[in-house]
Amino acid sequence: MDIYLNKILKTLLIAFAVLFFYQSGGHAAYTADQPIEQIKSTVDQAITILNDDSLKGKDKHRVRQKQLFNLVDQRFNFQLMARLALGETWTTVDKNERRHFVELFSELLKNTYIRRVESYSGEQIVFTRQIVKNNLALIFSKYEKNNQDFTINYKMQNNNGKWLVYDVVIEGVSVIKQYRRQFAQILQNETMQGLIKRLDKKVKELVQASDDEPVKS
Repeated sequence: MDIYLNKILKTLLIAFAVLFFYQSGGHAAYTADQPIEQIKSTVDQAITILNDDSLKGKDKHRVRQKQLFNLVDQRFNFQLMARLALGETWTTVDKNERRHFVELFSELLKNTYIRRVESYSGEQIVFTRQIVKNNLALIFSKYEKNNQDFTINYKMQNNNGKWLVYDVVIEGVSVIKQYRRQFAQILQNETMQGLIKRLDKKVKELVQASDDEPVKS
């Protein structure tokens, strides 16, 4: 699992970086209730946190991390992401296993992201356009690194006026589908508790790494 999981996490890191560091694209003006503008609002709040001198330094690592985690929690629907990633198994496990899985899955994504986002090195990122149909939306963006362009699209769902990300598609590949395939492979040979144990171990490793070597600011 570790090799494949690390590959997925590295891919998702790009998507998180794009979300938090963008440049204005040539898209039309959107109203504040539109999904693309709601993402940009989250971006602006994140930049404010990262530029806050009172939150810089190794001793402020946990405070800064907590504030960024709160922003991610407000913009990503981790409950839905976890359910989609687990697939059909979601209906066969009990409530406690579901709750534990959602907690670990969200912590896995957030702790991986936080290790990188503050070390963003100024790659060019542009949100280009959006497609909205009923309560679903697709946000398009481009990410440039080492003279190569990557397409990164965000799938969002309207939750009572608040647009939340529930999947990220990088170069045509869905992050959630990648997780679903990997989790399904594990569950062919292990129980749900076995999968939870693997995730718990990975999260603890990420937390320990973050404490040992907090991101420089």
